[in-house]
Amino acid sequence: MKTYSLVFLILFNLAFLSSTANSEPLEIKVMDDFIPQANGKPRNEATIFLLEAIKEIQNEINIQFVPASRLREWKQLSMLPDVCLYNKLKTPEREANALFTRYPIMAFPANRLIVFNMPTLPDSLSLEKAINDYDLTIGVTSGRSYSADIDTFIKNNEKHFFKLEGATNASRLGQMLFQNKIDAIIEYRDVFINRYQRAARTDKIRYLTIEPDQAAVFGYIACSPSPQGRQAIALFDRALQSERVKTLISKRLSELFPAPEQKVIIEAFNNAYVH
Repeated sequence: MKTYSLVFLILFNLAFLSSTANSEPLEIKVMDDFIPQANGKPRNEATIFLLEAIKEIQNEINIQFVPASRLREWKQLSMLPDVCLYNKLKTPEREANALFTRYPIMAFPANRLIVFNMPTLPDSLSLEKAINDYDLTIGVTSGRSYSADIDTFIKNNEKHFFKLEGATNASRLGQMLFQNKIDAIIEYRDVFINRYQRAARTDKIRYLTIEPDQAAVFGYIACSPSPQGRQAIALFDRALQSERVKTLISKRLSELFPAPEQKVIIEAFNNAYVH
């Protein structure tokens, strides 16, 4: 009887190992409001980091990029079992409806309140003061999370915010700012500088700190709350933990930001991998 049991156990293990070795890669749709590649090259840093992470798990996952607006990508994630998004902020609302990687794929300095030709505004102020004391109309992008606190404030004070949908319309907000059609926008300083480096009158642009200030903002990978999504999250976390990917991201972040912000960003990113 023991012999039969031993033979059965050996055959079972061999069958399991065989099925694991021959198992098909996980199929995942990555939805994004940017085309992931142009002329064979990634268009943004977060896409580069994602593609590098995928290299670490390329035998276990197949990725199909699908263009989608910010609003549509979150709807698809909640409706379909095999959708992932990347470079997304974690908020309590999002975590209730999606699975997130433990480790970030991107880090940014905190958003700034960017104003044009307003020299008398203080260098630092809260959004509450911005709308109540200075009566500013602030441009934001619909479907984007700026942080849990800022998102809640926008929701509770919608009449003071001008909203445009889609990442391609984010540049329109800056144009409206230069045309004095809105008083301010919420954006990352370096994103704005890169976007309008050739624009006239940039000397009249100011980057105000939004109180309370944050040291850094992280972007994560988010996936459908499903078995496929859970499997994808585990694979992505393993890839992000690899020394090659972690070092690549950290090194590139040190090149992206100027000296005043560089140290803070790198320390925050590295600390995110310690916990």
